[in-house]
Amino acid sequence: MADGSKLRPYTLTGGRTHADYALQLDTLLAARPSPAEVDLGPEGERIRLLCATPQAVADLAACLGQPIQVAKILASDLLHAQALVIADYDVGLRPDRQLLEDVLAGLRKI
Repeated sequence: MADGSKLRPYTLTGGRTHADYALQLDTLLAARPSPAEVDLGPEGERIRLLCATPQAVADLAACLGQPIQVAKILASDLLHAQALVIADYDVGLRPDRQLLEDVLAGLRKI
């Protein structure tokens, strides 16, 4: 584990192998203020801190040093606890379609 955690992934997920939310690798997650009465646990708090700026599920898994499915399950738990939300892509940050088509055309010429 990247963070030095000695916990096995199935321990972190409570033995679960599927997330309740259909999260994709590029789904952006953003933190919400955590309700005081909800104990998110150390992994949950870490995820919430990482998502202070929206993070893709794939990036979250890399930061946690966990398999993608584990990150999805942990994130799904935080979505249930309303500690995370699924963030919208900022339309202004999307690449220009014409630029992508020009890049594709250039790659095909190679």
